[in-house]
Amino acid sequence: MRSSVRTVPYDREAVAVVADVFGVAATLAPFQLPGGTVYQMTVGGSGERPVVLLTLWPTIQRLDVIAQAATTVFTRVKQVEFVDGIEALFRRTSGEYLIVAASGKVIVRS
Repeated sequence: MRSSVRTVPYDREAVAVVADVFGVAATLAPFQLPGGTVYQMTVGGSGERPVVLLTLWPTIQRLDVIAQAATTVFTRVKQVEFVDGIEALFRRTSGEYLIVAASGKVIVRS
């Protein structure tokens, strides 16, 4: 069975789609922006892959990814592409992207 790719703008509604793709809950972060909501979710790893903490800031087009080996702050995010049950690809306006896989793998192309 082939997975379909969906693309949505990186906005407040995208947070629920990201959580659904990974089968996790999105919660409000313990900190917030004035006039903007910040969300967090944990993507479980598998085997030797670590757990990844995602902090989504759609109001300011930012994504923070904290994995075992690195922390990445990705700005100017415009849209998110999803392969259900496999990965979410956060794309910048300039074309660079950051992938978070359901397995906990993180890939940045810039």
